[in-house]
Amino acid sequence: MTKAIKFNLLLDKHPVRDLTDLRANFNLDDLLTAYHSQVLHRWLEVRGLSAELSQLQEIAGSDELTIARALCQLFHADISEAQIQAAVYSLEFREQQRQQLEVLASQEFQRNTVIKSYHAGYEQLCEEMLEKTEDYPFLKAAVNTLWADYEPLFRVDFDLFFALFIEQSPLTLYTMLANEAYRQSELFDKERKEIAFSKIPSSYKEKEGKAVNVAGEGYDWKTITDQKVFIKSLKNASGRAKIRDKNNNEYVGDIGVGKTLVGLSFYSYGSTDNIKYAPIILKPIPLLPPYQSYAGATEGYWKDLEPEGTKCLILKMENGNFIRNAGKNGEELNAEAVNKEFLILDGIDYKSNNANHALIYLVI
Repeated sequence: MTKAIKFNLLLDKHPVRDLTDLRANFNLDDLLTAYHSQVLHRWLEVRGLSAELSQLQEIAGSDELTIARALCQLFHADISEAQIQAAVYSLEFREQQRQQLEVLASQEFQRNTVIKSYHAGYEQLCEEMLEKTEDYPFLKAAVNTLWADYEPLFRVDFDLFFALFIEQSPLTLYTMLANEAYRQSELFDKERKEIAFSKIPSSYKEKEGKAVNVAGEGYDWKTITDQKVFIKSLKNASGRAKIRDKNNNEYVGDIGVGKTLVGLSFYSYGSTDNIKYAPIILKPIPLLPPYQSYAGATEGYWKDLEPEGTKCLILKMENGNFIRNAGKNGEELNAEAVNKEFLILDGIDYKSNNANHALIYLVI
């Protein structure tokens, strides 16, 4: 009896030898291609995976969505309905686009009509993206379609597109920065990356700390703090007391009361003058999905935030902290290497000595 010749299945550009490899490199588009070509059937057969082959042959339905859903359930038995929805989202989106294109192709439009339809399709897609500014699965599918179907027009329009979306939907731009086609396009130059970085949502809120009283010492400036403070009151018994911030903006007597200053110095004529201020402290706050954040001291150890195999777009990290690809010993990226670069890491290990510092990223 002739022995079956084994071969590897190619998923997500990786050779797949067994079901563990298949799940680790699960790529729905590649799996559908292998299904329709019967390569998937043959791979299961030569690997002796008869139970899975039998289930594969029982898949009923000819439309892509039904098949895609069945493949997800077959090779990820513990997959949730929400995860299946996310996996087939782009297929649904592409199917809608395909149907629209088939309608166009079935009609004999004049050249100007085709051009108008092309522009109308682009504008409609942009409008839908502005309507769903926080729908991350939709945006991932939309930016794929935008590039695949409208790249020439998008390149011409990118200045206006960037100016509009940086104000109304920065998440759309971060989704593009997580997409290999856009990363290789060089549309996101250094200046645009800096602008995009400035729009990353804050993971902190300001809070007044405990009020502090400082008595005057007389006849000289006394630097109190370089931090941000709120001036609560000033007792100006001498009539000559004044304050200033770190930029040397001066406020005489009560003029500075009620102001928030960055840095504080106090000039007095003696202990009869007195100032009361509250330090402004930053408190970490959780961000809304799809943004991910983590704040916490790791006591000098690496903390596993995301496992290997989870692609992450790093948005922002505070100075003094470090990050690396999951489990990559010897790698230690600081804030200077991360911020404004929009690096993509394979999983996340994180190290921080400050519980108030937050790391912000997207799982892509």
